[in-house]
Formats: sequence, C-alpha cells, structure tokens
Amino acid sequence: MHRDNDGIVDPKGEHALRPARRKFGMMAAALLAGRAVPGMAQAVGAPATVQRIDVHHHFLPAVFRETMGEVAIGAPAPNRIAPQWKIEDSLGVMDRQGITTAVVSAPPLWMPEMAKTRRLTRACNEFSAQMVADHPTRFGAFAALPLPDATAALKEIQYSLDTLKADGIGLMTNYDDRYLGHADFVPVFDELNRRKAVVYVHPTSCSCNRGLLPDEPDSLIEFPHDTTRTVASLMFSGTFNRCPDIRFIFSHAGGTVPFLATRMAILGAQDKGLARHVPQGVMPILRGLYYDTAISANPISMAALLKLVTPANVLLGTDFPFVPEHGMQATLAGLRDVGFSAGELRAVEGGNAARLLDRVARDGARTPAG
Repeated sequence: MHRDNDGIVDPKGEHALRPARRKFGMMAAALLAGRAVPGMAQAVGAPATVQRIDVHHHFLPAVFRETMGEVAIGAPAPNRIAPQWKIEDSLGVMDRQGITTAVVSAPPLWMPEMAKTRRLTRACNEFSAQMVADHPTRFGAFAALPLPDATAALKEIQYSLDTLKADGIGLMTNYDDRYLGHADFVPVFDELNRRKAVVYVHPTSCSCNRGLLPDEPDSLIEFPHDTTRTVASLMFSGTFNRCPDIRFIFSHAGGTVPFLATRMAILGAQDKGLARHVPQGVMPILRGLYYDTAISANPISMAALLKLVTPANVLLGTDFPFVPEHGMQATLAGLRDVGFSAGELRAVEGGNAARLLDRVARDGARTPAG
C-alpha cells in the first residue's frame, strides 16, 4: 500500500488514537467470548442450489492494525485484542458453513485527526475492492466514508461507487457523537439517495455512554441502543422521508427498534415537531427498512422483528470474525428454529440480499455453496 510522507502509521499519535481504539474495542468485546447455544444444531450446509449472502461480515486488513495498533477490546477482558484476520480465514469459514458470498465492511475508522481518518478509510476501501477483484464470486464490499467530514465523504462516495465499484456504503451509527440524521450529513444522504444506494449501518457507542457499566463491554447493551438512536435520528430529522430511494440495512435485527417501534410511533405522532418529519407515520418507514440476523437468529429476537416486518426484510448476517465460526454455526442453525417456511428461509439466507445487490447476486450465483 502506498503511503504519503505523513504515512498512515503514526506511532507518536498514540493519545489521539485512543478514542478510536476504545470505539473499536467496544464493538468487539463479548462477541469473541460468544458460545453456541447448548443443544443447538451445528452448521447446516447449504444445498448447491442455495445462495447464501452474508451482509454482516468484517475485514481487518494489516493497514488497520498498523494504524490502530493491537486493539484491546475492553472490559471484562482488557488483555484481549482484536481477532487476527486474513482473507483466507473468511474464505475458509464461508466454505465450511456454506456461505456463497460475504459483503464485507470495515470496523470503525474514525479518529480525532481527520487526515488520518481519510487516509485509513481510502486504504480500507481499496483493500476491500481488491478482495472483490480477486474473488468476485465470493465477496462484495460496503465502502466506508470518512465522516463526520461531509465534503470528504462526498468525494469518497464518488470514488468508491464509480471507480472501485463498491456494492454499497457502510456507515457507523454515529461519528464523533453525531448521529446519522445530523444536519451536517444532509448532503451525504441526498447524494446516496440520488444514487439509490444500499447503505449498511453498524453500531458503535457514543462518548457519553462509553463505560457506563465498567465491567461490561459497550457491545453488550449500548450497541443495540445506538442502532435505535440512529434510526430515530434518521426518522425525526426527516432523512428517511427525504431519501426514500436509499435501501437501509440495520444490524442485529434492528437493535431495540422492534421493542420501541410502537412507542416511537405513538410519541412521534403526538409531538408536532417530530410528526412533521414523518407525514405517513413511523411504522411504514420502519417496515420498509432491512435488518440482519447477526447475534439475533433465535426465536425470541426474531419474534419481535417479525411482528414489525415480513421475512422479505430480513437478511443473513453473521458478524464474522468478531463472532467466531461457532457463532456463525449458531446463526445458521438458529434460523431453522424461527419457524420460517422453506421459501422464507431461502429468501432470508440469500434471496432478499440478492434483490438489493445486483452484482453480488449475479457473480455469487456462479459459485455453488457448500
């Protein structure tokens, strides 16, 4: 990877990188300690005719580690570090678990020094584009943006979608404590709407909620809530209503959105300031979003989600490598306990994503799963 004179690596910038390390660390905590549910079936291989598309699959290139360091993943195990990863790890687990295609996204890349954020974002987007070029039937890519710098983000949208041919855009729920409905991001979402982009959203935590429960990682509780906060931000800023052509995918079955959907609908209608941003109401918007299955493929979580949306809005997500292979097995097996019909299960595992991601569907179908 070419580096300019400033370089991506900055050993003297240790203190500047710590907030980003904490943010990434909290994303990864507890997930590495995950266990398959006792008694749950092990991995269920897909028939050769089934296309499984994993829309929640991370990559951790060397340039990320070189910039962020060996990222401690926080309480209760501060000696842990982010998982080692290489492309062959993803290909291996995909082969063993019958995943046809993984659409990869980067972990949080934001740093207080925006020049470093811009360089790291570009490096990660070029890395994922090379993954797709080398393995077009196995990988897709959601390109990252160097937010909260909206001007740089607009340039990265153009480069990523027009030059790198990314399959969509991957965002975090907040950037430097600004949620996605923030006024600064209006031009970014207007451009993504113009392009009818697929936008995948992964949670992180904001500074005011970091470490509230010092013995627990933010990923345990804060991440699902942060997804709900950014959905509310997009809802009541009017972004969803203004940008109907963006296809949004939210992680982990929407976090706490299914539980709070009716509350948002009732209170949002009562408050005139909020109601003007959702002229058709809250529920139609929530029912038009897409939600992945990562750490949520079980009858309890899916029951809540499926009261809000139909199976047509549910996409397979595994959260590899932060959720290791046995967690991927639990996800695939757990989907069979939800009560989907055979056709619904095929749609959730791949058909729904194929409708959103044309190139992934076309190229992935050339490689049998299993």
